Amino acid sequence: MHKTFLLLILFAFIHFPVSAQELNEMKGFKGLLGGKTAVEIVVSDKYNDGEWITAGYCYYPKAKTPAPILVVATTETDKTLLPKGENSYLLRLVEYQPDGEITGIFRIWYTEVEGDYTFKKGTWTNPTTGRVMQMSQVTNVYDIPNWYPGEPATFSAPKREAWSFKHYFDKEREGWLTDIHVDIYAGEKKSPLSFEDPLMGAFNASQEKELSWVTEEDINFDGIPDLMVFLGLTIHTQSVYKAFVWNPVTRQFYYVKEFEDIQEPDFDRKAKTITSVARDVDIVYVDTYKWKNGILTNVSTKKQSLR
Repeated sequence: MHKTFLLLILFAFIHFPVSAQELNEMKGFKGLLGGKTAVEIVVSDKYNDGEWITAGYCYYPKAKTPAPILVVATTETDKTLLPKGENSYLLRLVEYQPDGEITGIFRIWYTEVEGDYTFKKGTWTNPTTGRVMQMSQVTNVYDIPNWYPGEPATFSAPKREAWSFKHYFDKEREGWLTDIHVDIYAGEKKSPLSFEDPLMGAFNASQEKELSWVTEEDINFDGIPDLMVFLGLTIHTQSVYKAFVWNPVTRQFYYVKEFEDIQEPDFDRKAKTITSVARDVDIVYVDTYKWKNGILTNVSTKKQSLR
């Protein structure tokens, strides 16, 4: 089931190739990171839902399995890094994997006069380790490369408020609920993130309306509602959920595989942590999770004996 979701999310980023003429305000750069790692970057601008979006892809041609990686421009918060001087600009591009993980941040300084842009300097930063690699031997890319998959979904995806959710159940003859179906809609279009899952535990027909099965909960503490779906109870009656988080930059929901390891989730909004309390016979496991670069990460585990 998990592999299926990943393939569906990957499919969302696959599009038909486009020509250079179809990309508005295209910018492309080709060079080396740290003097060794070849990289190519192509981005463009598009106006959507009242705002300009800059997005595209980066590509590492000498990687073991080269594949385009989504990059989306975000605002630079460090004022000391902002460019000075007329016609000088900073392009900050965040590198997103198909599961929403942030694996790199490009900063490209350039000048532009009447549509002609000139690279000045650039860096790539690993958000986990803080390692910085300089960009060198950089040249402009004016033609769409063969690896470019097409317009990013970020350009056309609706805003968060346009998404909606519906759910229903498969039932046995006696009225017991079996599988839950959740349909996810982006505007009026059904999303490939829609799914069905078998319920854990026994639930009768009356509980179909009594329980909160689908809730819009802020899971990653960014102030924007995400999606939680109640999947049932473990043998020790701990609740289990499937979850999707919303990324306002990429305008995508991302399935959170790690959330299904969390039982009885408790959200600490001040500390920005999620605690799981799971029982195994006479041992209770208390796990604490935090978000790191878009990935839900277990940061501590404690065991408590019930004897």
